[in-house]
Amino acid sequence: MFRLLFAVVLLSVGITPVTSAQPASVDLAPRALAEAWLDAYARQDFDRMRSLMTADTVFVDPTSFEVAAVTQPIDWRGPEAITAGIAAWGMDHAVYTVDRSYEASGNVVFSGHIDVVYGDGASSQTFRYPITTIIRVADGHVVEHRDYTDFAGALRIAAPD
Repeated sequence: MFRLLFAVVLLSVGITPVTSAQPASVDLAPRALAEAWLDAYARQDFDRMRSLMTADTVFVDPTSFEVAAVTQPIDWRGPEAITAGIAAWGMDHAVYTVDRSYEASGNVVFSGHIDVVYGDGASSQTFRYPITTIIRVADGHVVEHRDYTDFAGALRIAAPD
């Protein structure tokens, strides 16, 4: 099983957040950019996420649209809507475990599961979601994050290491 080690490998990328309305291009190959994005998302590093987006970046999970437990369908456009939507989940951090990954036509596909830790300390809860994530990259930016989450297959688990 292939496991992405985001915290160790990708922290060295050193992408500087951009404050302009249209971020400057990030000089990373599509896979490296997609992995940097997932690292920032997993750590809830919203400044870093913003530096990788454009004003029109989309974050969508069509499998969330008719799930009662998902009170707001995951379908956001732009850095502020995306980061506000994710922040509203109360997620402390996440750990992706990737069983299969490939890149094609500017899309990087990750298939496996994500362990999401909600809250922190003794009151935290961790849920494992089977998931396929597709990150579309163009012109040095993440232009779309698309998840297909098996919400019905989610399991409550002990917190990951």
